[in-house]
Amino acid sequence: MDERLNSIISEIREKCKKTNCTEFEYYWEYYGLLWYPWSLEINDKSESFTFNDISYKDLEELCSEGLIELVKEYSKDELEDEYDRKRYRIIDNMQHF
Repeated sequence: MDERLNSIISEIREKCKKTNCTEFEYYWEYYGLLWYPWSLEINDKSESFTFNDISYKDLEELCSEGLIELVKEYSKDELEDEYDRKRYRIIDNMQHF
């Protein structure tokens, strides 16, 4: 795993630890041509990150590394303005906290 992904998972773990939570949600919203802002929420609160371009590819790689797992993919009926909302859980978080 590269340094960038290590930084992303470390930051996610840190923010989850502060809120005593092991799960987070990731989604994106479409606001216009070529602008797809993403959001990562912990306990229903949007968090900012050092990397401003975290993608599903990053999260899929963290899943394949066994650091997080996909818990839920929301159906279109459950979504409002967002697209592709997914819930993830940190795996084995007690070792990393």
